[in-house]
Amino acid sequence: MKIRITLFLLSVVLLLFGGLILYYRIEPFQYFFYIISWWSYILFMDTYLSFKGKGFLFLNRSLPCMIILSCGFWCIFEAINFVIKNWYYINLPPNTYERYLGYLISFGTVIPAVSLTTELFCGILGDKRIRPVRQIRRYPFKATLSGLIMLGLLISFPDIFFPLAWVFLLFIIDGYNYLKGQGSFMKDLEEGNGGRCFSALLSGLLCGLLWETWNYWSVAKWIYTVPFFEDMKVFEMPLLGYFGFPVFSLNVSAFLSFLKGIEKKRLILISSFLSLIFSFIVFFGIDKYTVFSYTVRPGEVDFIKDETKRHIVRAGIRTTYGIDLKLLDEDEKKAIKIVHLKGLGYKNYLKLKGSGVDRLEKLLDLSEGQLSKMLNEPNRRRIRVYIKAAKKETHKYFR
Repeated sequence: MKIRITLFLLSVVLLLFGGLILYYRIEPFQYFFYIISWWSYILFMDTYLSFKGKGFLFLNRSLPCMIILSCGFWCIFEAINFVIKNWYYINLPPNTYERYLGYLISFGTVIPAVSLTTELFCGILGDKRIRPVRQIRRYPFKATLSGLIMLGLLISFPDIFFPLAWVFLLFIIDGYNYLKGQGSFMKDLEEGNGGRCFSALLSGLLCGLLWETWNYWSVAKWIYTVPFFEDMKVFEMPLLGYFGFPVFSLNVSAFLSFLKGIEKKRLILISSFLSLIFSFIVFFGIDKYTVFSYTVRPGEVDFIKDETKRHIVRAGIRTTYGIDLKLLDEDEKKAIKIVHLKGLGYKNYLKLKGSGVDRLEKLLDLSEGQLSKMLNEPNRRRIRVYIKAAKKETHKYFR
């Protein structure tokens, strides 16, 4: 009981701490806001459910393996994103070891967070009875084939079939689970039990809102560039994109059922090892295809006076995001606004400066093609993010 109470209080303290460090820009903790927020949530939820007599679901000896497996699971979608290019990362740490550890710990929250939230809603909804679904002959074969066809369409025509990124894996895993007699959504629906399905859908919606809320306020974050849905965003997510979170939660629940079917500890360890290798391969791809910008230390920028740099460095400021703008003159402020514009980054700022673009107003005179060429960025959806951001910031400045 003492351990539960301690962990419960720790989760609350961590959540409050995360908000305070972001609000007051406390160095260097503000850059870990997203990670702190999610792990405080996992601590809170697992401890809360343990009070209900279920014991700890993830805060046990299996946690390291589960973090690795969760990371590997999410990396499947990161790999798919190399093709569909629906999101990209900004303001990541330039140090590779720090960045890869951040990937592992962040992606490692996916399965615990979604699964714990699903368990919460299962306790609330119970066995929700529905009209049984008619049994589909040869369901495992048809589900697996459907998933593979979806994957083929997704890879072949990514700008059209990108929504299938959140569906194809569900069919494949659920078909396998059905065949092996493990937890299957189709089996539940055939038996008239909709509780687990509804709980997973609600879990995805809640976790999706938390994902987007905490991501929006983070320094290191992702930005969406979804075809046809580049506007009408709530936080960084296009409004219709929120429908994808409940479906993604079904994927998580199906994958967890698959893992529960692996009874031998040796197979879990082998799976974790393979997951770790796969994750690091994908990490390399993320750096190459998905990361758009890195943070930069104040001492490395060329537009801040040396005396000001020394003062900032002595204060222990890790990146330009920790600088008090009151310390900068007007030209320095104009330069740092470009660096911080939707995480454009210092390297991209230097590219623009080399082409004579040293303030936001000049960005507005550029076409998509010109900016794409300057930044050496072929993805026009990303380019439009910065043109729109420049318009918004310039409007605020002159308003």
